[in-house]
Amino acid sequence: MDEYLDFDSLSVKSYRNWSQDYLNDLDTSEYPFPNTLWHLKPTEEILAKTIVMLTIAIPGIYLNGVILVTLIKNKWLWTPSNFLLANLASVDFLTLLFCPWFMLVRDFHQNFVLKNFGCRFEGFLQASLLLTNVASLILVSYDRLAAAVLPAEARVTKPGAKKLIVITWAVSILFSLPWITSREYVERQWLDYLEMYCVEDPEVLYIYWYFILALVVWLPLGIMVLTYGAILWRLQYSARELSSRGGGKLVARAKGRTLKVTACVLIADVICRLPYFVLVYLKDGGGTQINWVDGPYSILWFAAGSLMYLNCTINPLIYGFTNVRLLKAMDKTPGVACCRFGSWCCVCASSTKKELHIQDKNTEKIFVIESTPRPNVKLTRMIKNILHINADAIDLSVPRLDEATTKPTKVTPLKSEHVEKHVQYDENGQGEHI
Repeated sequence: MDEYLDFDSLSVKSYRNWSQDYLNDLDTSEYPFPNTLWHLKPTEEILAKTIVMLTIAIPGIYLNGVILVTLIKNKWLWTPSNFLLANLASVDFLTLLFCPWFMLVRDFHQNFVLKNFGCRFEGFLQASLLLTNVASLILVSYDRLAAAVLPAEARVTKPGAKKLIVITWAVSILFSLPWITSREYVERQWLDYLEMYCVEDPEVLYIYWYFILALVVWLPLGIMVLTYGAILWRLQYSARELSSRGGGKLVARAKGRTLKVTACVLIADVICRLPYFVLVYLKDGGGTQINWVDGPYSILWFAAGSLMYLNCTINPLIYGFTNVRLLKAMDKTPGVACCRFGSWCCVCASSTKKELHIQDKNTEKIFVIESTPRPNVKLTRMIKNILHINADAIDLSVPRLDEATTKPTKVTPLKSEHVEKHVQYDENGQGEHI
């Protein structure tokens, strides 16, 4: 309750400061409660908000659970990129499983019915999960950037992915500790009402609110703009380089798909995170009227919180269900295969294969004829092979001079576009140096 009061001889002061500064000097049991008493929201409002939250939480819990089950049961999917994806899915799963219900309880009751444990643990839990979510998104974005733009040495390895996941959780929990140390549950008796509320230390959490919101809203938005902008620049550069030599069609298609994914990521981040920051700013700079945060502001506050949780439902659709390998694995995973998620991309996959097959027929082939190995292997060449100077050409057998070789001439067909490109891209815009 951050309402502003004008009570008898007291000047207009914030409720937060008034409760801290004047609590010891004023016997509130002699005065009626200055705010409007409503105790519990109307049944219609409770039902409507519960349905909205269930509509957001249940699909998100299910989609993130499907990704986690698929990755756990298929060890061939245990790659560094999928480790980071599993971490993101687990954070979204836990966020949707616990946090929305804390928000509903606080919204439905005028008093803070979660008592002392809820006062200290609720803010800590939400801050920890939101910060871990942001860190997970940053790691996934970097992994895609490293796959498409950076050299192979810059990519995240399996041990590195595990260490990064542990570090993100530890740092997020550490940054969330002020919600435990700087909040306190207070009960205050009025003439007609027992008030229960959770008060924050303004000297610490007032500034800390904006620090957390900067990490939750602006940091991921800025990093995603830079990350996907670099990926698109790399794809554009590769497409131009290959198109000048008559190729680049595969890269151009990867660029189009990456552009769509980038648009979805940025739009979802702006719509789901920015309103919450705006309402917190308006709340701290609000007017001096009693109950000014009720009415339209209360509805907007609930909508902004719901959008934050909606982002956890959208993430698996953007990062998980756009992965063709993961979709195919879902169709073979017990307990998940019944949903046939892989069929979502069957039409697109069949049309793509048909188009590629037609292009293969019209593509001019280039044949590279590998000459028959020499029967006489010199001693210097053998030394180089032993020292791994030319490991691919190692041949320790020394046939006679008059011995005819039985190795046939090898003819390897290569497509012109395959010879030109140096980076292979998948449907998400991820690239792998080859």
